Amino acid sequence: MRRYLHTASTLPVFTGRRIGMLIFAMALLLIFICNGAAYGQSIDSHKKRINQIEKDIAYLNNQIASTQKKHKNTLQELVFIQKKVANRKELLKEIDSELKEQNRQISAKNRNISMLEQRLDTLEHYYRHLILKTYKHRDSRIWFMYILASDNIEQGYRRWKYLKNYADAINKQGEEIIETKRELDKERADLLKLRAETLKSQQTREKEYNNLLKEESKSKSYAKSLSSNQAKYKRQMEQKKREAERLNREIEKMLAAAVKADSGPKATPSAKADNVKLSSEFQNNKGKLPWPVSGGVVIEKFGQHYHPLFKSVKMPFNNGINISTAAGSSVKAIFNGTVKQVIAIPGYNQCVLIQHGNYFTFYCKLANVNVKAGQKVATGEAIGTLSSSENTSTLHFELWHNTTKQNPELWLRK
Repeated sequence: MRRYLHTASTLPVFTGRRIGMLIFAMALLLIFICNGAAYGQSIDSHKKRINQIEKDIAYLNNQIASTQKKHKNTLQELVFIQKKVANRKELLKEIDSELKEQNRQISAKNRNISMLEQRLDTLEHYYRHLILKTYKHRDSRIWFMYILASDNIEQGYRRWKYLKNYADAINKQGEEIIETKRELDKERADLLKLRAETLKSQQTREKEYNNLLKEESKSKSYAKSLSSNQAKYKRQMEQKKREAERLNREIEKMLAAAVKADSGPKATPSAKADNVKLSSEFQNNKGKLPWPVSGGVVIEKFGQHYHPLFKSVKMPFNNGINISTAAGSSVKAIFNGTVKQVIAIPGYNQCVLIQHGNYFTFYCKLANVNVKAGQKVATGEAIGTLSSSENTSTLHFELWHNTTKQNPELWLRK
């Protein structure tokens, strides 16, 4: 049986044990609410990433269709198909993470609802106790006589204050019950919505998994059709390897010369100070730098890769990323800096090296260049354009800290 302690000078209160239980319940409720908000943010980040991957897949579908109109059975088309397979796998991974967060939030919501139900039960029981006691002494004359029967003014004031506090407590308790019911209704509605979203995510996952199986099958059959002309693609592969190796040698040579010049006797104190300042600004923008081209998708990431057709053949290390974008796209500087060099490299067309203090960015495969060595450039300023002879163009982009290569995707805006 529930018991309450009350005296003539105090309001009815919970026993010590019940107070402890209520405080513990409220603390747990607060934790669940905070966790629910964190889970919501996490789900939103997964949804944002899923939307971006879906856009990349749609872009690749357009590129494949455009390539098929001009050429049949090309290595470039295989690259697009394989990239789409990779994106589809990444999409499934994001959906799985989203489902995990949704299920975790459903559990948190259920616990939260249980805590609110317990709180509501306790509040209503306490409220009934207050109302019952008021009902038993509902004759206003009794309350009036209770005050008049005081031994002195001070006792009369205390009794009046007690009665006023008692009435306030009833009103406050009623308001808390209404608010708790409101919270409970909201949590139940949120739970229904979350369950519907989870079901939708499960259906999307099933659809994307079936798409992945189809695309993997298409990738294998397409690679098989290209393998009938192995001699041609082996020649192309050897040429690409030589071009990539030459590019890597050229950029390393240019960077070594630039770093040496900055630390040499001709470097003035003011120039060194400017370099330090610009380097710090560049570093502070890691993960927030703009992309060098608008739209497009990364078709080859930073690092070691194997040939798309000859899977056992290791290609030269990719010091940057390759971004497929619309033909004739404008290429822009990702940060304030100075053009150090403009150079033509076989297989990579025109290349532009820009210095940002102790950092360097390298832009290749430009058909036209708008800048020259020694020229200052600002963030977002156009430095050239890609080829417009095909439906698609590819920008090769690198980012270095002195002579240490960096993964550009870690620096560019997500």
